[in-house]
Amino acid sequence: MKLDYFHLLSPEPMYFDYIGGVKCPTLREISRLSYPVYQMYLSILSMTPESYYTLVQQTGIYERLSHQEQASLDIFDLLTSDSGMLPTLEAMLDFFLTAAPKYNKEHRAFLLYEDEKQSECSGFVSRELWSQLCDIILQRNYLKPKNDDLSKIKSKRALSIMQKLQKGRENKKLHAKADKNMEIGNIISAVANKSPSLNIYNIWDITVYQLWDAFYRTCSNSIYDIQSMSVAAYGDKDHHFDANAWFQNFNHNNQ
Repeated sequence: MKLDYFHLLSPEPMYFDYIGGVKCPTLREISRLSYPVYQMYLSILSMTPESYYTLVQQTGIYERLSHQEQASLDIFDLLTSDSGMLPTLEAMLDFFLTAAPKYNKEHRAFLLYEDEKQSECSGFVSRELWSQLCDIILQRNYLKPKNDDLSKIKSKRALSIMQKLQKGRENKKLHAKADKNMEIGNIISAVANKSPSLNIYNIWDITVYQLWDAFYRTCSNSIYDIQSMSVAAYGDKDHHFDANAWFQNFNHNNQ
């Protein structure tokens, strides 16, 4: 599900059938939670069966499975069958949803409650909804949705190709060097000191999506300003200057 730019930028929850409201946290909420925990939540939302087995240090079990057996694995089943993960999953969903979650073994789903007494269920997150919910939360946090769901691929050849592609992506992420310039603390500082309206005091009240959008928009506008001054001084003989570049769609370009 591709979310529209307006709602991604909005600080208000987005509401969906069965699961209710999905929030985008503010920088203040992330700070209170702690950034390492926030990163852990995003890792869980992006988790695949292969990365789960790596997390629990059982890669040998996963590698001994056939391609079809690997493709049939469902990350929701793996996560919820691990009793040690359930409190973390409940806390994670509580952070991103407007309703409070409680895992129900009988229904094999997280039941959602709007009231503190949890007297009436207002929705649920089941195996069938998990992938879609994860994609929605990731988009709201300025991240790309997870890799393709291989369980729906019937062709053995196509399945083998997709598994190799996913393996390549995972290896690329694993060996990619972290860019210190792109660490969120540095981005907060850069935007707070560059923006005409945001500063180190009020920036904590914007959402994490708004932060990254403001950063990339500021970068683009800085380049646009330099180009426009150059054109004003020296002209644009080759017609390379795009006067409309200042309002290009970043939801299309950066996700």
